[in-house]
Amino acid sequence: MNYKQCLFFVAKCLTLDQHPERIQEVKTEINKNTVNWENIVKLSSGQFVLPALYLQLKRNGLLPDLPEDLVEYLEEITDLNRKRNLAILEQVKEITSILHAQHISPVFLKGVAHVLAGLYVDIAERMIGDIDFLVPEDKMVEAADLLIKQGYVPLVEYKPEMFSELKHFPRLQNFKKPAAVEIHKEVLNPGYQKLFRGFEILQDKQPVVTIQNQAFIPSVSNMIIHNVFNAQINDKAYYYDDILLRQMYDLCLLSLKADIIETAKIFGKKFNIFNTYFAVIAYVFSNPKRIIYQKTLRADFYIKKINFFLSHASVHQFIRTIKYLLWRFFRYITIPILSIFQKNTRKLLYYRLRDPKWYGAHFRSYRKMG
Repeated sequence: MNYKQCLFFVAKCLTLDQHPERIQEVKTEINKNTVNWENIVKLSSGQFVLPALYLQLKRNGLLPDLPEDLVEYLEEITDLNRKRNLAILEQVKEITSILHAQHISPVFLKGVAHVLAGLYVDIAERMIGDIDFLVPEDKMVEAADLLIKQGYVPLVEYKPEMFSELKHFPRLQNFKKPAAVEIHKEVLNPGYQKLFRGFEILQDKQPVVTIQNQAFIPSVSNMIIHNVFNAQINDKAYYYDDILLRQMYDLCLLSLKADIIETAKIFGKKFNIFNTYFAVIAYVFSNPKRIIYQKTLRADFYIKKINFFLSHASVHQFIRTIKYLLWRFFRYITIPILSIFQKNTRKLLYYRLRDPKWYGAHFRSYRKMG
C-alpha cells in the first residue's frame, strides 16, 4: 500500500461508526492481506489518529481480523492515551479552579473543548497536545501570572512588546503535569484575527457542567469555525495543500451536531476557505453523510490538486519546500522594514536576535520542513 492508499483506508475506518455499511468493505480489504499495517500505523501515528483508528475497528468488531501483536500494540497505545487524557482533564479542573478564584473563566479550545463537549465515544480517541484556552485579552497576562505562581514556566520569555504580535501567551509548562498550556487572547494568527475574533467566542460560550459551570467551551458553530480556520490558516493547510486527518476527523464529528455549510456562509468572501476544506474532507473520507460542500470550479480544482499531490508525494514535498522558503524570504524582508516604523516590532526583533534559543528554534523549523 502506498501513502495514498493508506490514507484512504485509515479515513474509511474512521467513518465506520457513521457508516456501518462500510464495515464489510474494510473487513474484505483486511482479509485480502493487502493492508500494510506498518505503513498504516506510521501514517496514523503521524496524523495523531492511531487511538481513534483502533477504537473504530474495535467498536465495529474488526479486531479479530487484525494480527494479534498489532492489536496488543494498539490497545496499549490507546490505554496510555486514555490515561493521559484523564490526567489532562484533572489538570483542566485545577487550572479552572486557580483562575476562577480570581474571577477569570477560561474557555477551553480545540481537543480539550471537544473532549469536554462529549464529541467522542471514548475520550481516548483524541490525542491532545497542549491545553488551549481563551480569556479576555486584558486577562491574558494576569492568567499567565496566576499559573506561573503555581509552578508553570514560560518556555519563551514574555515581553510586553509581544502583546499585539501574539495570539497567545508564550507556552507554559509545569513539568509535573501532562500537558503544556497556551493562554489565548485570540485564536487566529496575526494578520487574520479580524476574520474571527476571540470576543466572538467569549460572547457565545457554553458552560461545562462537569466542572461546576466554572469553565466554558465554544458553541458548536464556533468550534466548527475554529476547526476550519485553525487547519486552513494557522496550520497553513490551505497554503501547503496538506491533509490533516485529526482536524478533519474532528470536523466529521462536529458536522453531526450542526450544518457546516450554513456556518460557512457567514464568511462571505472567505467561504472558499471553508468550502475547499469540506470538499477535500468529503474526498478523503469517501463522502461522509454530513460533510456537504458546494461543487464549484475552485473546489473541483482543489480536489484535483490534492489528488495529484497524494499520487506524487515527492512533487508535493518539493513545492511545499519552495513555498516555505518564499514565505521565510518574505518575512526576512518585511520584518526589518516594519521595525523601522514600528517600535514594538523593532524591540521584538532586537530580543530575538539576542536570544540563542530563538536561533535554535528557527533552524529546527528548516529541518522539519526538509
